[in-house]
Amino acid sequence: MQAAERAVKERPAVLPFARSVPYALPFGVAIFGIILTYWTIDIVSPALPEMQDDLGLSAAATGLIFSLLFLGRLIGNFPAAWLLARIGTVGTAIAGGIVLVFGTAVVASASGALVLFPARVVQGIGVALLVNACLRAILGSKPGRGAAMTYFAFAATVGGVFGLQSGGYLTEEVGWRAVFVLCLVIAGIITCAAIVIRVNAARTGAPVDPAPTAHGREGVERADVLLPLILNFLVFFNYSLFVALPLYTEHEFGASAEANARLLMVITVVHLVAAFPTGRVIRGWGAQRVLVAGMVIALIGTGLVYPMPGPAWIAVPMVLYGIGQVAAASAGGDIVLHLGRQSPRSVGLVRFTSDLGLVVGPYLTGALSDAFGYAAPFLVLPVMMLIASAVALQHVVTAGERRI
Repeated sequence: MQAAERAVKERPAVLPFARSVPYALPFGVAIFGIILTYWTIDIVSPALPEMQDDLGLSAAATGLIFSLLFLGRLIGNFPAAWLLARIGTVGTAIAGGIVLVFGTAVVASASGALVLFPARVVQGIGVALLVNACLRAILGSKPGRGAAMTYFAFAATVGGVFGLQSGGYLTEEVGWRAVFVLCLVIAGIITCAAIVIRVNAARTGAPVDPAPTAHGREGVERADVLLPLILNFLVFFNYSLFVALPLYTEHEFGASAEANARLLMVITVVHLVAAFPTGRVIRGWGAQRVLVAGMVIALIGTGLVYPMPGPAWIAVPMVLYGIGQVAAASAGGDIVLHLGRQSPRSVGLVRFTSDLGLVVGPYLTGALSDAFGYAAPFLVLPVMMLIASAVALQHVVTAGERRI
């Protein structure tokens, strides 16, 4: 009996509603994994105009280059949840790395849309497995309000900085295929790192992998979480600016890939700087109020793009856009995680609605550009966010003092 009590006391601390899965992905490695994974995502943005010209794509088809990656992520969220419950974060990360390597190799050698588009879906599935594994590991290590989403946003933004800089340079100096060759190298690094962790853990004794799962109220109450999920979807829909902006500046002002990379870099640097202050504001103001404020600031930044006379001027509204988006994305995700008591389902719902917005947004934005011109998204997106902000504000007023 004493031995059993001692074993319980010595068990690693996990969330009070956590179930232990062997082979934990360490917090530092999870952060590093997010950085590298988002590097492979954002590196493609500066290459989009050259890919459009080289492959003879319409604006809508160019938007599909991004949309199909996020369609793969959308699909990949389902096997990710299943794998995390059975093989833990390390095993899921290994699976994701292998899938990402395969998909990236095919994209790098693609000669047309027929091969490129399915391969982007495969890439997205690999990314989904990696992102879910890393976010689950971060949530297990940092379960406090706003903490997990803050670290996640910070790491994703660092990856975006590297991605945009390397993507602009490689596209300008070598060509768009070099972008995916670098992605292949990065995917290989992620895979090898996860395998090394798995082998070392099996050899030296596996640490506990805290996989949050609520007892009693397993899952999320639909009535409580439906509106936050819709708003989270719309916030990530608004990230279609990463497709709309390079196309707009290239056709309207003749901006180069490097110039577009610098513009998008403004957003990522703002995300980087604002990530941790956003977490503190969420804890002070409440996530609902931060969500409303973030959406309002983001819509102002998006709406100010069209009146700007040149690419350099667009950097100013991009600062506002970056602040608003990081605040809205962090707050929206935190609301869902809080209402779902950090259960696996709540993590999955955050990723699902985020990826759904990133699937639908770029394609519809590209189609809008084809139909009404490359400036059209910067007129439509602010209207969409204005409506969403009004709905969210009404919800905050109705909630009164019951802050979330």
